[in-house]
Amino acid sequence: MALRSRAINLNVANQENVKNVKSMALAPGQTRRAALGEIGNKVIIQRTNDLTGKSSQAGKDKVLLKKPLVTKQPQVKVDRIEKIEKVVQKPHVQIVKPVVKTDIHVDNRPLPEAKKNETDNINKKDSELNEAKKDTDSFSSDLITIEDIDEEDRKNPILVSVYSNDIYRHLRNLETQFPILKGYLHGQEVTPKMRCVLVDWLIEVHEQFHLMQETLYLTIAIIDRFLQDFRLITRKRLQLVGVTAMFIASKYEEMYSPDINDFVYITDNAYTKAEILQMEMLMIKTLEFSFGRPLPLHFLRRYSKAGKALPVHHTLAKYFLEQCLVHYEVCHHPPSLIAAAALYLSFLLLGNDSPQESESDLIWTKTLVHYSTYKLRDVLPVVKEISSIMVTAEKSKYQAARRKYTNPKHMKISLRPELKSPTLAALANHKDE
Repeated sequence: MALRSRAINLNVANQENVKNVKSMALAPGQTRRAALGEIGNKVIIQRTNDLTGKSSQAGKDKVLLKKPLVTKQPQVKVDRIEKIEKVVQKPHVQIVKPVVKTDIHVDNRPLPEAKKNETDNINKKDSELNEAKKDTDSFSSDLITIEDIDEEDRKNPILVSVYSNDIYRHLRNLETQFPILKGYLHGQEVTPKMRCVLVDWLIEVHEQFHLMQETLYLTIAIIDRFLQDFRLITRKRLQLVGVTAMFIASKYEEMYSPDINDFVYITDNAYTKAEILQMEMLMIKTLEFSFGRPLPLHFLRRYSKAGKALPVHHTLAKYFLEQCLVHYEVCHHPPSLIAAAALYLSFLLLGNDSPQESESDLIWTKTLVHYSTYKLRDVLPVVKEISSIMVTAEKSKYQAARRKYTNPKHMKISLRPELKSPTLAALANHKDE
């Protein structure tokens, strides 16, 4: 019975709440309140009124008092928007045209030391640039008489003629990085005479194996560089150094290098395969795996092209170079210089038909000076040293190179009568002058 009466009271209360909500509906034109706004407060007020017996008019008055709060919310938002718009509005900027002053006041006070040094350096650089420009202008006028030897090769991309001058400039830098010092065998057990015997024998081995020309030159370069850096080689192991150097050079230059057993055989089994491999590792580590030192043959081909050398001139110059490989006295010269001297001597003995003013210009032209970077006074001392070698070549103990160039494949160049000419003897006699 009690539950029943409680349920009836709750229904009555709910119906009154609904009536009060409907009565609070706003007339058209008034601002609506927020959804579900203050419903909890109304329910609480109604139930307290039922319990106390007071009328709900006071609750209505309280609700009506709160209506202006609801209507003020949009007004506050509008005011904020107006304030923001006022802040966003940018002030008008007046553009003022700059006034150019014609009077320039020069400060004649002395500059501090730092600024003075800077200005001096700038003036110095400007003067250097002007001088360099004058030099290039004058140099370009000199180039009129110098022939472009790569002009005909520009249509052939395989010859990369665009990079030719840069390549040979790089080779000249490399030969300065890996020099061979004069008298490097001084104080060692290996003597210059032993070196001559070894190189003479290697020329024969090279001919027997039918290897490329570059392989022979690289072999001798490896031997000289190794003996210069590693000074503990004995007489018994010198031949091992020679065959190992040719073994390394053939792997560097040849497409099909000889087998290591061939080098064991060529030494008459004086050294084993393991000894050659062990010496190879020692030589490679000593030279730091660097075998890019240019060869005289590389420069000779370039100079022969610049000097318009005939095959006979080029072959005779190669014969001079191989004779220089044997002799210890000229092994310290840079490859580019000794190649220039060999070609000059070849032109001098066989003649050059280029029309020039004097006899020296007839041989060493301006084009050769340009592409070799050597003038005649630089080349002549080495020419005299080669001449002294060639005068005694026929009676020398080291005949491997001379026998090699008696072959018709090499035009029998070592048998030419020009090698016995008075010109060659005169150059050899003036060696020390």
